[in-house]
Amino acid sequence: MGMEMGMEEDDSSSSCAIGSFGKDPLNSLVSVLQTADKEAQAKQLRDLGVTDETFAPALRRSCMLCRRGAQLYPRSSDLAVSFNGGKDACVVLYLWLASLAAHARSAGKDGAEPSASEPQQVIFFDSPDEFAHVRLFVAWVIRRLSLKMVVIDGCSFRKGMEDLVAGGMRAVVMGQRKGDPWMDKVDAFSPSDDGWPVFMRVNPIMDWSYSQIWAFLRVFGLPYCDLYDQGYTSLGSIGSTLKNPALLRPDGTYGAAHELVDGSLERAGRSNGNGSAKVPAATNGNTSLPNGKQPALPVGVSPVTSPTLRSFRPGSTSRLPPLPRTAGVVVVGNEILTGKVHDANAHFLCDTLHSRGVVMKSVEVVPDDIEAIARCVRKFSDRCDFVFTSGGLGPTHDDLTMAGIAAAFDVCLVEDERLFEVLSNRSSGGFLQRQVSDPCSGDRELAFKKMAQLPEGSCVEWPEDGNMWPIVSMRNVYIFAGAPHTCRAMFERVAKDGRFEGEQQWVSRTLWLDAEEEDVLESLQRTVDSFPLVEIGSYPSTTVPGASDTTDLSRRRRLSITFE
Repeated sequence: MGMEMGMEEDDSSSSCAIGSFGKDPLNSLVSVLQTADKEAQAKQLRDLGVTDETFAPALRRSCMLCRRGAQLYPRSSDLAVSFNGGKDACVVLYLWLASLAAHARSAGKDGAEPSASEPQQVIFFDSPDEFAHVRLFVAWVIRRLSLKMVVIDGCSFRKGMEDLVAGGMRAVVMGQRKGDPWMDKVDAFSPSDDGWPVFMRVNPIMDWSYSQIWAFLRVFGLPYCDLYDQGYTSLGSIGSTLKNPALLRPDGTYGAAHELVDGSLERAGRSNGNGSAKVPAATNGNTSLPNGKQPALPVGVSPVTSPTLRSFRPGSTSRLPPLPRTAGVVVVGNEILTGKVHDANAHFLCDTLHSRGVVMKSVEVVPDDIEAIARCVRKFSDRCDFVFTSGGLGPTHDDLTMAGIAAAFDVCLVEDERLFEVLSNRSSGGFLQRQVSDPCSGDRELAFKKMAQLPEGSCVEWPEDGNMWPIVSMRNVYIFAGAPHTCRAMFERVAKDGRFEGEQQWVSRTLWLDAEEEDVLESLQRTVDSFPLVEIGSYPSTTVPGASDTTDLSRRRRLSITFE
């Protein structure tokens, strides 16, 4: 059942919080959200120490979703914010209150917080297995922000929601993010699941990454539960929550949650209830930090070169060929989509990789948009052994590839000191220097700083000639320039060690026929059925001398068919 919970004046509860609320607790956040101009807002965030270019767009979108939610459910009884004391819940609560306050200020209304007569309603789903620190932290936040809390007993969540909906509640603001359990089909505004009372779930931060969550809390100096500074990265019940093994230090202590480099390991400390953590069997990629250090991995976890894990079923036919290595290409640029520039990089990469025995799974052209780049890179990285991007590495406003790749892997952008130093070295006068024009020293420094921003945890491979652009990779994603000659040079340089060689080679033969496709349809199909290990393609062509319409039957036989 739901019940209102009065909060006692217990200052000791603040000992369970990292950070504190000042006299005007959300003022700096409200000031940023109140700024309508994107460039001015970006400068405010830079002044606060934000270097990740993906943060400002995420913040603006979430603020917009909060304001939209408030427009749809304007009465205080219409909507409640779910607050369980976790990091995501903290971000959502602070962001919701600040978004409404910023809107009120912009509209010329007084007050940065909900009025005392109508405090924001907050729901706390209590559980018998809840951390005491979390309960104390929640109580302290509610009291300090003058909120109204309704506690729903963990044994009757559904009944409690039924009571609230019957009382007029129509929506709940939640801190769910993509990657959380049961989030596959959830959007920013999603109705409750079947079998539950009808209400709208508002998810303003569903596209936020792990690193953005911590950037928000730390940049604005907002309180969070002290358990996150003790090695916990994802809080559930006591029986299902362990300290994250990825944060274990050599001396046996644990780092703070915000120190976790790989956001995909956020839930590595969540257990199955019997004390064993759900640690991944392997982590994607063989990454290193720009300073050469390896990111922390859970105990027993080894880095692998490919995120694609394959299995062979014993007893299956020995005639099966080895599974080929696969690759995808992401071409970034509005100029490609609008036809202003012809793309040559995808053709080069497909042709070269195919000749090395690598199967090309897909090629996609995406606009200069962080979210579009992130979605495509994430999709290809999950499905392919190698991913290659081209374009978007320059200093201008539309060069967003690094930010998109950082967003794809839930990490922030950090400055690579060596790259910035090389870019800033005017005496080099070589390839790196030619990437930026020389209007004035101030513009050059800003350009160099932008170009030196790399996804945290990425691997930087420098050539013997330090004046050439380094090869940057993030897990299994290789990031190449857009200029065709540079893209080709980068690939050839990094491919010298044979890392992109497939398990087999192709043998290709072409048979030219003076016929229409429909003339050979039956015999072609019989051939395809008879030789399942041969790829057969039919391509009408007019390039054969003396033939006006011919068909190319290109057959590629796999020769290396052994298994280990």
